[in-house]
Amino acid sequence: MAFGKRQSGVGAAAQAVNAGATVTSSPVANEMAGGGSPLRWFIILVACSAGLYFHLVSYGPDLWRDHRLAGTWQPAYDLQVTDGKCERLNFVITTCNAKIKSVARPDQAPIPHSFMMLFSSGGGEALVPVRSTTDRSAVSIFYAAETKLWNRTLSFVVLAGMLALFDFTALLLFWRALNSFNP
Repeated sequence: MAFGKRQSGVGAAAQAVNAGATVTSSPVANEMAGGGSPLRWFIILVACSAGLYFHLVSYGPDLWRDHRLAGTWQPAYDLQVTDGKCERLNFVITTCNAKIKSVARPDQAPIPHSFMMLFSSGGGEALVPVRSTTDRSAVSIFYAAETKLWNRTLSFVVLAGMLALFDFTALLLFWRALNSFNP
């Protein structure tokens, strides 16, 4: 056989070797065809449901309050923002945390405040504490309560929708794995 010369029948011989091969039944092949074990999809379903619940409980009430009190925020000169910091993750999600402390009553514990935005950053914005004129106990940061309120709302809705979609997909795959499970 000469190097670089085509040999007739080499491709046909290689194809003939695998022509009669069949896939045998194995536990791994059955699990892949059935979509996984029901226990695995149940754990994923619980994890997705817990993530959705945590998202709704942790961000929902503050966002609802800010929408309800929109337009009533005024600077609170008796409050001071301390430990304000925004962290951006992969240029997509920005989470900001701050503590709002009373200047008039320094013995009072600071109020923690956090918010999340998508595709936006703090941009060096000043963290100005504000208080609502209709609900004097409601305090926030002007940047979060007024400037980025719609960004926060859309971020909340998009992430809740994605988590709900993951939850629904996990439910369907759990149901499918449960129906095709043969012990």
